[in-house]
Amino acid sequence: MKKILLPTDFSKNSINAINYAVSLFKDIACEFYLLNVYRVPYLANEAMMDQDFTELRKVEKEMDQESKRGLKKLMEELPKNKKHHFEMISDFNLFSLAVHQVVDERDIDLIIMGTKGATGAREIFMGTNTSDVIMRNACNVIAVPENLKFKAPKEILFPTDFSIWYKFSDLEPLISLASMNHSIVRIVHFAPSDELSEDQKENKQNLSSLLEGISHEYFTVNASNFEEGINCFTQSRGNIDMILIVGRHYGFFERLFFRPKVKALSFHSRIPLYVIHHTNE
Repeated sequence: MKKILLPTDFSKNSINAINYAVSLFKDIACEFYLLNVYRVPYLANEAMMDQDFTELRKVEKEMDQESKRGLKKLMEELPKNKKHHFEMISDFNLFSLAVHQVVDERDIDLIIMGTKGATGAREIFMGTNTSDVIMRNACNVIAVPENLKFKAPKEILFPTDFSIWYKFSDLEPLISLASMNHSIVRIVHFAPSDELSEDQKENKQNLSSLLEGISHEYFTVNASNFEEGINCFTQSRGNIDMILIVGRHYGFFERLFFRPKVKALSFHSRIPLYVIHHTNE
């Protein structure tokens, strides 16, 4: 049974990601863990420092009850599916620590969570929570864009520089997803030409062997910038349903998540990003 963690703050964005998750795996037996993390607001906490400790405990208890009520209401509103089982988790904790603990204790296979859209003049693909989860957890993550309506991933973009000798365990999530949805995998190499080194040729041949039985094709895109290359390819295709990236591309992640201003890329607002962590990392 697949174990999937679904963090939620009860926002429209996080609930949309949960609905995406249950739709994507509607035919798969899954154990879903609905996680709500709460904290006593800093100012309220500070103001209570000189008061009776029991008052702080009272506030924490009220927040815990509110969290549990919210999770119960959310679970009741989800579509019924005999293949799906849900467990509710309320945690008084730091968000990143709470996620890490659940991943370890429940042996989570996948985290699915929402992303944030642009905020004022700052164009931000993901909020801090989503980027922290991707960068700091050795667990695969699907980041679901804000307001995205579910569509089965029939076309999956898989960028690679052919520098990795993939093992089956690295690509099992891609193979499983593509098999489940009868998808075609568009493998894109961003380079000035089709010319490959001997190592790259061997890695490409190995990749083809691993994807045997999965519909796939190769593309070379003349682009020196990874982000711009993905953006151009998705715009030219017009029908990419998911971007899947193996987590060795940490330079890309750091630029994408942590720059003060992220360049506006159209795929950020409309295509789910599936991050697979490479087993050798």
